Amino acid sequence: MTAYDRIGGEERLVELVNVFVERIFLDPIIGFLFLGKDKKRIGSREFELASMHLGGPHRYGGRPLVATHQALRINRGQFRRRLAILKTVLLDHGVPEDIIESWIS
Repeated sequence: MTAYDRIGGEERLVELVNVFVERIFLDPIIGFLFLGKDKKRIGSREFELASMHLGGPHRYGGRPLVATHQALRINRGQFRRRLAILKTVLLDHGVPEDIIESWIS
């Protein structure tokens, strides 16, 4: 059984990603990075990446991540903040610890 299956498959992953995306858009530290961005598109890409990473059937269909993020000049602290938000969402929603650690890494 894949991590994707263990967390509840597509419906559950959509729920987790939606909560995560909502939180990053509203976050007082990194939210400014998302001003004017398409929340639905970002959520879709986050879902694809997570599905792929967790062994699900969906594959990432966006631009290369380095090219996408390079112009934003995201610093290490901002990236760590994103990971902290993701971890909090996953913990709040009862995702097993081993899956959280794998996803975060």
